[in-house]
Amino acid sequence: MPSQNTTGNTTAANGAPSTASGSGGQGTTAGTTTGITNGSDGNGTGGNGGNSAGNGSGWVLSAPKSVFGFAQIQPQAASLAKIQSGLATTAGELGVSGSQVIAVYDDPTHDVYVIFAGYNGSGFDPGKLKPVFSAGPKYTTDGTGDHLVENHVLYDPGTHGGSAGCTSTMVQSGGLAAESTACVWMTATTMGSVTYYPKPDQQKMVFGTGPEVMGKVMQQLRDQVEHKS
Repeated sequence: MPSQNTTGNTTAANGAPSTASGSGGQGTTAGTTTGITNGSDGNGTGGNGGNSAGNGSGWVLSAPKSVFGFAQIQPQAASLAKIQSGLATTAGELGVSGSQVIAVYDDPTHDVYVIFAGYNGSGFDPGKLKPVFSAGPKYTTDGTGDHLVENHVLYDPGTHGGSAGCTSTMVQSGGLAAESTACVWMTATTMGSVTYYPKPDQQKMVFGTGPEVMGKVMQQLRDQVEHKS
């Protein structure tokens, strides 16, 4: 599942989204790397989501110029490469290939970036999400001595169907702790993820938004970035 970077000072933000993999950079030019491949089948099944809505046509991802009223920005090259690398790793774990769709959006309200990343393709198996998000907690220690605990949960994919799940990572560094959550969904023709990251100029960590919050963000985001082909 998407790797999550959680460095920075912990700070609470009422209703703010959590942080996760890949930083957004400080670019200001609208637009970023996008790719669209029309799928061929909208009847994917798997996990907790059941059949994708509709018959005879698949879902397709796009990167609109804004979501939730937040403008799309151009991430720095290094940040974009990190997002692409993390997305490719997740896709490899799920047996997904196709055209990447990546967009970074600026949320000035909570001073974070919204990172949407996914693939368009065909023949995806939403059922592969079920064992991933049904797994038990994972405990690791990174090279700096920070302790990480990953928790996975299946989540209602919403009206577009398919399967979905969220991974929350709790990082403990000394006496500080921060939670980071990323959510992923999949249909027979799309695989998408949504995550949040603090702006590097602030280096603030936003917490308090676990799967129960991020899952709803994922459902709402799908309505804006995923459409019938």
